[in-house]
Amino acid sequence: MKRNLHRIAALATGLLAAGPASAQYFEGKTLTMMINYPAGGNTDTEGRIFQRHLAKHIKGNPTLIVNHRPGAGGLVGVNWMGSGNAPKDGTLFCFCTLNIVEPLIGGPALTVKYEDFAFIAGVHQWIAGYGRKDIPPGMKQPADLARATDVFAAGYNPSTPHDMRSKLTLELLGTKFRMVTGQRSIAEINKGMLQKEVNFSLSSMPAFMSQTMPNLIKEGVAMTFFYLPLYGPDNRVAKRSAELDALGVPMFQDIYQQAHGKAPSGPTWDALVLVSNLSTTMLRAVLMPKGSPKEAVAEMRKAFVDVSEDPAFKAEYKRIIQIDAEMVSAEQGQELLASMSTVKPATSAVLKRVASQ
Repeated sequence: MKRNLHRIAALATGLLAAGPASAQYFEGKTLTMMINYPAGGNTDTEGRIFQRHLAKHIKGNPTLIVNHRPGAGGLVGVNWMGSGNAPKDGTLFCFCTLNIVEPLIGGPALTVKYEDFAFIAGVHQWIAGYGRKDIPPGMKQPADLARATDVFAAGYNPSTPHDMRSKLTLELLGTKFRMVTGQRSIAEINKGMLQKEVNFSLSSMPAFMSQTMPNLIKEGVAMTFFYLPLYGPDNRVAKRSAELDALGVPMFQDIYQQAHGKAPSGPTWDALVLVSNLSTTMLRAVLMPKGSPKEAVAEMRKAFVDVSEDPAFKAEYKRIIQIDAEMVSAEQGQELLASMSTVKPATSAVLKRVASQ
């Protein structure tokens, strides 16, 4: 992965060497990082770590501010980025959690095409499922989730990857559940869990490690049921989380095996693997509007490569998120977005059904 990042850096450097004007493109300017979820959530927590270190890696040392455009499970911000109203002068980029489900099902809520944006970088993230220990009839071990009778799963919007992962995992386990959608952030979800308004959710690592672990798990209110690894073409585990393994968190297929005596399979399992792989591989994406100047795009790509190697950034990221930052290069991200155009008909049918629930 680092080799690919350095290749992108070399390309960006070559483009910047075209002339002195491009090298100082951002001098005296203010850059806006648009985040498509509210303050205090996973996306914001992670994005602000980048914000604190990024500007010093951009030639011209611009001012870097954050603007939030939340709503509709992150789609409000992304749709605005692709509209004619967003600046295209190179001073705007988003640090976004992508909804990869809408393009897979051809949903109308996403009014732009991801491939139309200038892709800058992406960030890999692990996803963990957790919930209250008093979910009926009482949760003593992770596999007990399969026999839960009254799960209220917190959701943002029916077609978001968060909601889809929740519905697909619980459906596969055979859990009796209802979705409680309309949540705005993981902070709101965790507050609702403390107040017994919801009792199950999924989270990526920024808020899971900094909020869920100290306030719910360590306090004995909740437990971690599983995490989703990366799967290979045969749906077998291709990569797992050393940090979550060290915490004793089982992988999803392990609790499925324990509950049902066999490995998961079938179209619903295929759908979960697809959604999980796409969002885990690149849960966050850094994008610039279509038509942004080439020199601005090249400089931003180089800046994200450089910040990922910055010792101060790496140390703060590890301290807050408690895992190392794993970046996705521009080249890898564009390939990943292109891969969304081919989905098995049976898998597509499952995704459309589950998204409508």
